[in-house]
Amino acid sequence: MDQLALPPVSVMPSLMTALPTDTVVRVFKRLQHVKLEAETIVQKFEQDAQYSGNQFLVLLKLRPQMAERLFNDHRCLEGIDYRFEFEGDIGVLRLVPGYKHEYTTTGLLQKINLQLDRMGLNEYYRWGGATRYKSTARGKEGDQVFSPAQRWPSSDGLSWPTMVIETGVSESRPKLVEDARWWFGSSEGQVRIVILISVTNRAVHIEKWQLAPPDAPHPLTRTYINTLRDIPINVPPSTRQPLGIQQPYSCAEIEITDHNVVGAPLVIPFCALFDVPSRPPHMHDVVLDGSTLRFIAELNFL
Repeated sequence: MDQLALPPVSVMPSLMTALPTDTVVRVFKRLQHVKLEAETIVQKFEQDAQYSGNQFLVLLKLRPQMAERLFNDHRCLEGIDYRFEFEGDIGVLRLVPGYKHEYTTTGLLQKINLQLDRMGLNEYYRWGGATRYKSTARGKEGDQVFSPAQRWPSSDGLSWPTMVIETGVSESRPKLVEDARWWFGSSEGQVRIVILISVTNRAVHIEKWQLAPPDAPHPLTRTYINTLRDIPINVPPSTRQPLGIQQPYSCAEIEITDHNVVGAPLVIPFCALFDVPSRPPHMHDVVLDGSTLRFIAELNFL
């Protein structure tokens, strides 16, 4: 059974938690060596008809100055796309092998934008791409982050987004799940939803993660999770709720193949997305039906 729930957000994962067993680990020496290692990993994906394997490169004894460059200059690996996180003297690169990651992620953004813009909200939200966010000791980039107007960056600093999207290959799912826990815990619940996308050459698997109510059983049971999933409007608790005891869980799972979509629709609650206590009467939740989800994933099956 796939993991459907995580420990409370007070128990934060380390940078290395749940990495694939074949993760490439190197002591950092020169940026050129990092580029060569990254190229090798990406080439394996390009040559693999199954589109599977490890997409992580761990760098040990990495200086903070070099970590800053990897965060701030995504051209430094000369055309190799990646997402980066850093803690202590360890850096982790999640390499983006080919077009499938980007086209799937941007396809999701496109369909969310379409519904929000139809509600007249096109000037009330922004996507932040691979913006770096920080906890006390760790910096991390997602694939995309969503911020309503009241959460936009200002002279006071960078506010947490309400929704984060993380995309990887199927072997990366355990790491992406732990990353979801980091987003919830580090933001103290200000991140309301994390969407995980796992890509293969045969299917695209989408999961929506959020925090369970404070009075949920510990640990969460499959029966209780199914009960939450059956609630028509399942909005994650606001940040005004006690956070430390709350547990992230998978509140929706969708499997998209060339011939079928199972688990649709994907519903993103308006209140969580825009961080408001109630939904205005002329607004509605974002609802992505089966045909919409098929559009998002279809370029993976060419």
